[in-house]
Amino acid sequence: MCTSLADAGYDVTLLCARAVSQVRNNVNIVGFQGHTQRLKRCLITSILKAYKAARRSNADIYHLHDLELVWAGLFLRAKGKVVIMDVHENYAASMLSKPYLRLAVVRKALSWAIRHIERALFRYFSAVVAARPDIAALYPALGPVTIRNFPILPNVTSVKDAKIEKTKPAVIYVGGVSAIRGIAELTRAMERLEGVELWILGPFESDSFRARCERLAGWRKVRYFGCVEASQVFSYIRMADIGVVTFLPYPNHITTLATKPFEYMACGLPMVMSDFPYWREFFGGSALYCNPADPQDIAQCIDKLLKDKEMSRAMGNRNLRLVRDEYDWDKEKTRLLDLYAKLSMHRVAGCNSR
Repeated sequence: MCTSLADAGYDVTLLCARAVSQVRNNVNIVGFQGHTQRLKRCLITSILKAYKAARRSNADIYHLHDLELVWAGLFLRAKGKVVIMDVHENYAASMLSKPYLRLAVVRKALSWAIRHIERALFRYFSAVVAARPDIAALYPALGPVTIRNFPILPNVTSVKDAKIEKTKPAVIYVGGVSAIRGIAELTRAMERLEGVELWILGPFESDSFRARCERLAGWRKVRYFGCVEASQVFSYIRMADIGVVTFLPYPNHITTLATKPFEYMACGLPMVMSDFPYWREFFGGSALYCNPADPQDIAQCIDKLLKDKEMSRAMGNRNLRLVRDEYDWDKEKTRLLDLYAKLSMHRVAGCNSR
């Protein structure tokens, strides 16, 4: 979004806690003081520090991408600023699967509270953006704009391979490495496969979860590359043979549109995905679908794609066509720019009326 707005002529600043201040893609990235401890992050970083950084930037339009920023956004609205709330996920549903909330009654209470906070407060924002249609459906009275989170995809034919040695077929997972994303089950699936390895790129949710995965027998077939710059991710994906997205069936996963499938597709990879009805309907023949909680089922899908070269080739070619013709960020970008043009006109009209 930042890159697209900058390309369209907007002066764009990305405010990010604990980031290194720099300029990338004509976007001014400005870091500000933040905290990693959860309570301090929610109460100090996301409210006080974020609001102060936002006020210093003195922007005309503010675009918020996290529910924790709702209070800072309301303060900005009170100052007469144009503020967009961008909803990436079903936050109320996501509370039901937070591992740090051990009591079910607490998870349900927080889920209920978040749903009512959203309904009460989002109406004060200048606009609400939803990252997928099912999220937009949560706020029908607010008239949200759906801007799907498709990535800006490069011409992968011009991307150079990563500087690594590949000696056997590779299954690749890119993204946050966490328990609810099925990484332990995926690692267990590797125990049942011979002559293949799993490449993992991304940050582990915790040192304890990493240690848990490393104790699994399947870990000996894993190559963990750590955190890789976004610009370098395609160098690894295009070298792999199969892309995997085997999220576990938590409430916020079953209707999500993760960006990684589209990146795999842009590199012509066949995929193995969780057998969620929403994913099966949306992606159709772009993947084989498995029970993400069953390592044996995951392994069987991977093995089938590795052995059936014709199926894999046809699926990869289909995915390339879909990314080129349908899953295109340029179409979403048009909605983004239309929204900004509308809000800019309203801001100018409001200034003139004063």
